[in-house]
Amino acid sequence: MIARHLRAATAIAALVVLSACATIKPVPAGPYASGGNQITVGRTWTDMGPLFGASRGVRLLSIDGPQLNRLFVIDGLKAGEFILRPASKERPTPTWKAGLTPTEQVEFLADTLAAMQYHRIETDNLRPVKVGERSGVRFDISAQTVDGLNISGIAQLVEAQDRLYVLLYLAPAEHYFEATRAEVEAIMASARVTG
Repeated sequence: MIARHLRAATAIAALVVLSACATIKPVPAGPYASGGNQITVGRTWTDMGPLFGASRGVRLLSIDGPQLNRLFVIDGLKAGEFILRPASKERPTPTWKAGLTPTEQVEFLADTLAAMQYHRIETDNLRPVKVGERSGVRFDISAQTVDGLNISGIAQLVEAQDRLYVLLYLAPAEHYFEATRAEVEAIMASARVTG
């Protein structure tokens, strides 16, 4: 059953990427930057490019394909900006507000995941992190896709000069998340914000 869900999700992701006319390119091991959000990857990832329907500063990296593992690198959201564009006026998506508490930042990201059609979203293990000289927050995520596939994730949010820098990793809870968790946590630990 999981294979059927993954095939369907992969086909949808391929359409999203193709519809965005994104340039897909390899990201070799080493430094990677998306605006002021800089990380270091330990092996080759694939930059799927800017996402259709997302804010201008959202990049998607993957190892095995965007439905098997996806690392969103989100560069410096300004007040009033969103991660995901609203589909219509009747269905607005969460917008960033500067000066939110760490708990409110977590709620902002959870609400964004709901707008991305994830269900049963839970956040836990909220912990402070240092990103260079800046303080941020990291937390764990569990959710389900529309088809009921269990998803696990980790997010790291840092506010700097009234902008929000986000690293968000999502993968199926079965196998893919744990197989890459240590690597993703190392990537998050390597993060620097230059904005």
